[in-house]
Amino acid sequence: MLFLPQDVTAMVYWWQVVSSLLIALPLTLASPGDISSAFQGYHRSCFARRCSSPALLEEFADGQPLYLQLLGWDCTSECKYSSMWKAVDKFQEQGKGIPQFFGKWPFVRVWGIQEPASAIFSLLNGIGHLYMIIKLRRTVPPSAPMYYAWHLYCAIAMHAWFWSTIFHACETSFTEIMDYFSAFSLNLSGLFLICIRSLALRHGRIDHRVVFAAGVVLCLIFWRHTSYLYHLQRFDYGYNMKINLLAGLTSTIWWVSWCLYHIRRKPYLIGPVKCIIAANLLLLLELGDFPPIWWTFDAHSLWHAGTFPLVFIWYSFAIIDCKHLHSMCTLTLPQTRWF
Repeated sequence: MLFLPQDVTAMVYWWQVVSSLLIALPLTLASPGDISSAFQGYHRSCFARRCSSPALLEEFADGQPLYLQLLGWDCTSECKYSSMWKAVDKFQEQGKGIPQFFGKWPFVRVWGIQEPASAIFSLLNGIGHLYMIIKLRRTVPPSAPMYYAWHLYCAIAMHAWFWSTIFHACETSFTEIMDYFSAFSLNLSGLFLICIRSLALRHGRIDHRVVFAAGVVLCLIFWRHTSYLYHLQRFDYGYNMKINLLAGLTSTIWWVSWCLYHIRRKPYLIGPVKCIIAANLLLLLELGDFPPIWWTFDAHSLWHAGTFPLVFIWYSFAIIDCKHLHSMCTLTLPQTRWF
């Protein structure tokens, strides 16, 4: 029987609690705002005045700023946006709570960006990965084991945060699916790292068969998951959430267990443990759904804000670990430099 450390067991328990709540979340969320009589009335009036004929649409297009056109704001979406805020004012006048519209809270757009805080924090996360990989390149020799593995991880992370930025700036069916798929690839990349670090490395030597096998298995998982969702008539948010939580839970348990097992000989492993625990605690923000502060900062944007400083802790561990592995490597025969 496998016995996990007490803190790991507690983490698994809280993961189960959070997972069950997050999976149930899409089923409990409603959009009373867009089905309200106030919104429907404002929207019908706006559509009739601005979008109901080719001449009106041409007039709208001529008067719309270019940056709004580039971000996909057409006549219908503009009517939805303006009607949403009129409905919000109506709800507030009547002393009612702020409702969601089309499954989302009302946000004040900035330069056409739908969710400015989430977009900016996503961009900062991507920049953080770029900054730290440059720092790793300056301080770690390319011959160090895991050197190129961290480059691969950084590329996947930057790709994921790029699509997160685009999605929060301009939500379409395409940007949404790219955000979800790239986030899943980032989830799997953490599994790839711990698989190499814990199984493929032995005394500074890399078993490339393990690297190849892990890469193939994770690529197949990614392909199976994304192809299944892509071919559905309607995106299955619950299934996507379950798979991501399963991958995240596996990665969390694997990373924390491995770090705690080796932490006496490598005290610097406390860094990734703290980082992983903090990242998991940030998931609790997703449960505390609330209307945006100043119509800008909601729970999801604060989650993205919280992950930004963790990037620096994560790569600081990567740099120290690569240097440690390189020092071990110098005591053995020269190795291939793939990962």
